[in-house]
Amino acid sequence: MKKSKVIIAIVLAVVLVIVCMNVPTFSWFSRPHGQDGEKAMFGGSDGTYHINAFNGKNVAVSTMGSATGADGTYTTDCNGNNACSGSDVLNNNRKYFCTTLTNNSGSVQNVSLYARTLSIPTSTNNGSLALGVNGPTRSYHDYSALATPSTDANRNEMRIYFEKDNGIEGWKGTEFYICYNEDPDTSVESLDGKGSNGQWRKMQHVGGDSNPNQYFADIPSTATHAFFAVEGWDYHNNGQPDNSLRSQTLYNLKSDGQDPTHSKLYKITSDTNTAGNHLVHTPPYTVTGNCINHYYKDIFVATGSGNSFNAALSSLPLRSDTYTVGTTTYQYNANYIGTLKYYSGNDSVFTVDVDTGVITPVGAGEAILYTKSTGGSYPDEQQVETTVHVTADANYVFNDVPIVKNIEIPASTVNDANIVKVYWYVINNSPSKALSYTIDNVYIGV
Repeated sequence: MKKSKVIIAIVLAVVLVIVCMNVPTFSWFSRPHGQDGEKAMFGGSDGTYHINAFNGKNVAVSTMGSATGADGTYTTDCNGNNACSGSDVLNNNRKYFCTTLTNNSGSVQNVSLYARTLSIPTSTNNGSLALGVNGPTRSYHDYSALATPSTDANRNEMRIYFEKDNGIEGWKGTEFYICYNEDPDTSVESLDGKGSNGQWRKMQHVGGDSNPNQYFADIPSTATHAFFAVEGWDYHNNGQPDNSLRSQTLYNLKSDGQDPTHSKLYKITSDTNTAGNHLVHTPPYTVTGNCINHYYKDIFVATGSGNSFNAALSSLPLRSDTYTVGTTTYQYNANYIGTLKYYSGNDSVFTVDVDTGVITPVGAGEAILYTKSTGGSYPDEQQVETTVHVTADANYVFNDVPIVKNIEIPASTVNDANIVKVYWYVINNSPSKALSYTIDNVYIGV
């Protein structure tokens, strides 16, 4: 038995040695000389095709600039540090560059062209930078979209007001709800008797001694049907005994609260339609309400003097979409209604003027800016939250930015075949602001 085990071990050892000698990729065998060092060769062993990838070895790089990009106008030397940079590039203008790559290695090379460092000031007065290539390939990338000092959002909700009458039998509760859905079909009641095919939100008391029975809730601006209900309706909705009351269904809600100058107030009447279902006074009363419909979602600002940011909603462009009241479509004419106040969530990150909304950065970090609208017919408030990102650097910096990738440069010098010209540009897409930026230098790599 022992002798047979020895024989088996010898046979297995012989097989292993044969396999190792015939498999050149086995880990302890050295690779062919053509695949070591700075060069990698990919292709068939019969030489039918080869792709040589040097790490830019013996490739000369030279960049010239032009004001127009026309042939024969690339005469500005851009070969030093920051030589491709630009200061006060006018709005909707470009700076053109031609980078010449000359392959002196004697072998075909595939290389890429990069900008070492692209730096864009965070100032709100700076333009909008994009980098494009016209040849030998075409590409385009907007870097200011990544380094924008602010982003905005729409508040797509409408505020619905509700008033109950203590004299109405059964409406004695202190908690009220609104049930809604977004079915555009107004020819049928879009909410069933229990509201089980809709969504609900608890209403908030308006507040103030003069408004003891008035409530409000914010629901999506796309809601089309709704009804109000007293406390206990949610139990009814879940199949419990009918110990709650609701109002009749309201139609065509989409216009309510969408007009930035008013909202609507619905009042429960004493008329009873069916058991547990009360009528709503029609038409509803128009009331002035607080409104914030367009606001800053994110603000980016750097520390340092002169880097303040005006977060006032009056400085934000109006939202570009429209709202509809009945069959008439209107353009928004205000970002808010009421008196605005601004508050910082963390004074160690930024402070803000409570009345003007001007942010002063203090230290790197993130904190919430609270913007509140007050005033109008009732003492309720509307509030939106903005994330303020404070950076320690006054610039947005992008490292190793690809200009063009994987260019093949022939080895032959016949008719300058070993020369490839890359035509690229920087464009200021701002409609009104000049652009300043820096590019440390350009380099090649695989």
